Amino acid sequence: MRPMEAKQVLRDQFNERKLNISENVRIRMGRKDYRVDFYLKDYKIGIITLDWNRTIPVSKILQLERVKQALKLKKLILVCNSISENAKEFLTYRNQINIQVVHSSEIEKLERKIDDFVS
Repeated sequence: MRPMEAKQVLRDQFNERKLNISENVRIRMGRKDYRVDFYLKDYKIGIITLDWNRTIPVSKILQLERVKQALKLKKLILVCNSISENAKEFLTYRNQINIQVVHSSEIEKLERKIDDFVS
């Protein structure tokens, strides 16, 4: 599943649960703008979807950590197609980052639901 489709599945789940969300929250850090696809205000959780044909590298995880800190999020959820082994190890080593990686197919097949993220 592509994250664009995952976005719609997530949006539908938010609507079903009547959660207070903001979509496409933008934050400027330095010269770059970053986007959080969904911000669950009551839980201080951000969800970012990345539709990349390649794996997510460690450098992107570091960027996401800065976004999480800038928005004062409790947790950031990354929905992607694939993440590099180095990035997985980095997240394991730096477990205080609190970035949860979810494969986009888990969203599509409803193996993971909103309740899994907000608990």
